[in-house]
Amino acid sequence: MTNHSQKIGMSPLTGAVLKPGSKAKSIKPTARRTQAERLAETRARILTATVTYIDEHGFHQTSLQRVAKAAGVTVGAVQHHFDSKTELLAAVVEDGFQNLAFNLERVEFEGASLEDRIALFVDHSWKHCNSPQYQSNLHILLGMRNESSNNFEEWLNETLGHVVSSGFALWLRVFKDIKLSEAEHFDILLYIFSSLSGSALLSRISQVPERVESDLRQLKKLLLLRFQHTLE
Repeated sequence: MTNHSQKIGMSPLTGAVLKPGSKAKSIKPTARRTQAERLAETRARILTATVTYIDEHGFHQTSLQRVAKAAGVTVGAVQHHFDSKTELLAAVVEDGFQNLAFNLERVEFEGASLEDRIALFVDHSWKHCNSPQYQSNLHILLGMRNESSNNFEEWLNETLGHVVSSGFALWLRVFKDIKLSEAEHFDILLYIFSSLSGSALLSRISQVPERVESDLRQLKKLLLLRFQHTLE
């Protein structure tokens, strides 16, 4: 016996109108996420909410309770991943610098000219320094310096020591033809990020894109002159 939905060309499962001669598509069940996937998603959501909250409200206004509300999770869920505000902030900083290192690792430096390598490094680093994630990291570092001045260096080394080491190793690979001591290379790398951090701050204040473009051009030019001197 033909039921009413079949007479008028409707799918008996979904109620969707079917074209003459067509068949209802089978609905595939959605694969259930594993507990590990759900935990990873929650952790990522918490980190993202922390970055956004700090960028909008500042370091001192940030708490586990406010982050939990911003992330749409319970305070217990936040504490499941991070025992304290300090541990949460350390994870945010570490995640931010790891993202920068990961993005730079994916850049095609091999075979590029010195000028192009400088441009690639500066441009990709600038994208990160101008992001809310990096600005939040600066808020955190300054806040932790003020709150825990006695053991700040220890905390910083535990949080970022391995990331800085791997990032510096990448720099040395990219500019392996530049004959400078490791100390000189490291000073140049610090100078680059100091310059980009300042440009990012001024960009937020002035909001003049032309000013940033000029700063980046000058930075690239200075680096090229410095490196060319070592090749003579």
